[in-house]
Amino acid sequence: MVLVERERQLAELAGLLEECLQGAGSVVVLRGPVAVGKTELLHTFAEQRANDRVRLLAAAASPVERHLPFGLLSQLLHGAGPEYARRGEALMRGGALEEGTVDPQVLEGVSRIFLDMSAEEPLLIEVDDVYHADIDSLQCLLFLARRLRRSRIMLVLSDQDRSGTRHPDCRTELSRHPYCTQIRLAPLTCDGVAALLAHDLDAHVAHSLAAAAFAVTGGNPLLVRALAEDWEAATRSAGKEPPAGPVVGDRFAERVESCLHRLEPDALDVARAVAVVGEAPRLELVARLSGVDAIETRTLVDLLNESGLLHQGRYRHRVAQDAALRDFGAPARIAWHRRAAAMLHAEGSRSTSIAHQLIAAGEADEPWAAAVLQESAASATASGEIDFALDCLELAHSLADDEQQRAVSRAVLAETEWRVDPARAVRHLGQLADAANRGLLKGRQPLAVLEYLLWHGRVDEAAAALDRLAATATGPEAAELGAVRACLELCYPAQRRRVGTGATAPAHLEPRPDGTASLVSTALAAVRGDVAVSSDHLWQGLHTDEPLTRISLGLLALARPERLSTVAPWCLPMLADAAGHDGPQWRGLFTAARADAALLRGDLPIAGRFASEALDEASRSSWGVLAGAPLACLLTSAVETGRYEDAAGYLNMPTPGALLETPFGLRYLRARGQYHLAVGRPYAALSDFRTCGRLLQEWEDDGPGQMSWRIDAAQALVRLDRRDEARMLLEEQLDGLPVGDERTLGRALRHLAATLQPHERPPLLNDAVEALQTAGDRVELAHALADLGSAYATTGDSRRARPTLRRAWRAAQECHAERLARSLRPGLADVPADRAVSGGPRMRSDLAAGLSAAERRVGGLAAQGHSNRQIAQRLCITVSTVEQHLTQVYRKLHVKNRTDLPVFLEAEEIKSGVDPLLAEAFSNSTPYSP
Repeated sequence: MVLVERERQLAELAGLLEECLQGAGSVVVLRGPVAVGKTELLHTFAEQRANDRVRLLAAAASPVERHLPFGLLSQLLHGAGPEYARRGEALMRGGALEEGTVDPQVLEGVSRIFLDMSAEEPLLIEVDDVYHADIDSLQCLLFLARRLRRSRIMLVLSDQDRSGTRHPDCRTELSRHPYCTQIRLAPLTCDGVAALLAHDLDAHVAHSLAAAAFAVTGGNPLLVRALAEDWEAATRSAGKEPPAGPVVGDRFAERVESCLHRLEPDALDVARAVAVVGEAPRLELVARLSGVDAIETRTLVDLLNESGLLHQGRYRHRVAQDAALRDFGAPARIAWHRRAAAMLHAEGSRSTSIAHQLIAAGEADEPWAAAVLQESAASATASGEIDFALDCLELAHSLADDEQQRAVSRAVLAETEWRVDPARAVRHLGQLADAANRGLLKGRQPLAVLEYLLWHGRVDEAAAALDRLAATATGPEAAELGAVRACLELCYPAQRRRVGTGATAPAHLEPRPDGTASLVSTALAAVRGDVAVSSDHLWQGLHTDEPLTRISLGLLALARPERLSTVAPWCLPMLADAAGHDGPQWRGLFTAARADAALLRGDLPIAGRFASEALDEASRSSWGVLAGAPLACLLTSAVETGRYEDAAGYLNMPTPGALLETPFGLRYLRARGQYHLAVGRPYAALSDFRTCGRLLQEWEDDGPGQMSWRIDAAQALVRLDRRDEARMLLEEQLDGLPVGDERTLGRALRHLAATLQPHERPPLLNDAVEALQTAGDRVELAHALADLGSAYATTGDSRRARPTLRRAWRAAQECHAERLARSLRPGLADVPADRAVSGGPRMRSDLAAGLSAAERRVGGLAAQGHSNRQIAQRLCITVSTVEQHLTQVYRKLHVKNRTDLPVFLEAEEIKSGVDPLLAEAFSNSTPYSP
């Protein structure tokens, strides 16, 4: 379609030239918006006709030369040869009488020069962008146009639609001549865009890009070609998959500038004013800003619409809008933005529209500017436009003219930055802490500053500021400070004596002014066991207006692996319910808690993935001291899956200096010790585990319900063959262990067995297996089964050793504990995959035939390590029914307990043995209803 139209236009010009060769002169005006191909059509026609039959004279008008008398005419005459150039120069010297008036003798003399040339040979005169011509040259061309009808001269001019009112007489004069032909060039249609793109790109690519390219360019051929060049450049640099859509890049911006600089000055000013005004330009505002008459402004905006640069008075693409101001100059651009802001403010426009202009200017001294920016920031924050809100607050802060105003505006800026990335607010903390101490902040701003300091490990500053604020706080303010104090104790246990709260803190459960208890205060009581706390209390706390920063610190400190089995049924659904809160820190917190829940269940790949996603929600520095939790989960999952190089990489990640003052740091330290143990550094591991114990003792948190560092230290001591020391630590761990903590019980019994002689180990290991099955920790269960199988093998009980080792291997494979699975594989080499007990496939079939379908289902789940309660919930039957079925299974298979169940029962497809409450908690789509 593009080629067909172009060929038609060239054929029309060729026909007129043939008439010219026969003595019938003509004038041709190529019209159209800017950059629709007029210049290209001129050049193509000139190349086709560049032969001995016609002399070509070509010139291009320019805005730079529009005030140079006879500038365009000089281009034409100098192209005609020295003799004609000398004649022309003699005529033009002093020929301009006044602006717009040329001596008639000069007009006649110039025309005679061209007519004399045409007598020698036919003359083709081409003038590009004639609307930029100086007035003197234009008068000469018009005079010639009136006299060339009976000559062999063809005058071809390219003009622009609606190019202003500078030369209205030119268009009128030419249009009244019957030998004047006008050829109008228009922007391309969508099909035309596809056809033009197909010249430079693959046909399929061109078709796929056409619609989007048309939307960006409006069919302007120059811009369409620029998009093709940008797309090819992006494809070359990508090296893989080509871009899915059009690429609006540097070449497009350059062509937009080229289009704009072909416009008359008034049109260029209007184009710049539209770019300054922005998203919803109003013609009256554009006219006032550009200084162009309102009627002419409307005409020029229509011109820009037709050119494809604008659509309904707005730039089609942000790159084009920016290009319009690229060479405007910073002082002029700033001045226009400030003028636009003042105009909008005087009209009573929306604060956000005014703020956009002030931000673009980057400066303001108007007395109303700060208030407008703060109002816009509040509106933008409420609607989720955080980046715009930050821009408003940055500028407002720079405009503050007294100390308190600067402190308050800095606090508002830091609070908004915190929502985007907590690391960004660090730059303000020193000045904000000083402002809080001096009483310059308002409302809850001092509390927010304390929470930021705690988050980033600046605990000494936070504690000192807390003391100073508490000295004068009363009423509601005192209650809020109590919640912050609880947060300090929860995350930095060593500070408890410093803040003077003693061994218990019942005062922290006092209600806040709205009648609810602080969630952090309630969480602290739950952690320390001071007060019985129900999930209703925590759920209520989450749904108050307590800041997300404080909630994040409290819940992640609360959801430690040692107590996750009890808090997960309500903790994770609470987080899921609140995950709609904006901000990466909240999403990261929820994902980190999911990682812990997965690790507790033994889903190692899922735990590692969630922990990695949690850290990727924001920059690592944004996590502050909380980074210890997901990092510990990453380390543990990497060690258990045998990815030691990955684990070493995680250890090289920078961590805050105050990390080891927090429970998150203890988790990280414990995970690091497990890594040292796995790679054969038992002394380094023992040092890490004992550091955990020392810190817990200093914090007065070294109870049996806290971190089980003694079990880890005992494991390292066994590796060092110091079994007596290990046994003493394990007995301390078991002494006073809370009822129901089956996970810790199972781990302690397992490692206690390692301190005994081989023949003494099976009873303890059987108890460990039972406890870990009840706890639902599949990784620890796999380790316990492996130890039990090894104990059986050492004592020569191969009948029990082989199926137990097989179960351990399958359990390790199921949770991707590759480190354990690899260590078990050599011992299983002599155990055929289809053998469950001694005997071949026939014995297996005979044994299975004696079981009912219900017994097979129950036996299969038991063989995989599920507890009776879990089996009952899984199959929707009672625990008593499970026990009856298992009794029959034991009797028919001639085994004494579930550890002796044959491997073939595990073939039934069971995904996992997680407790249903934990499974629901793990799902982020499960609502919680207390």
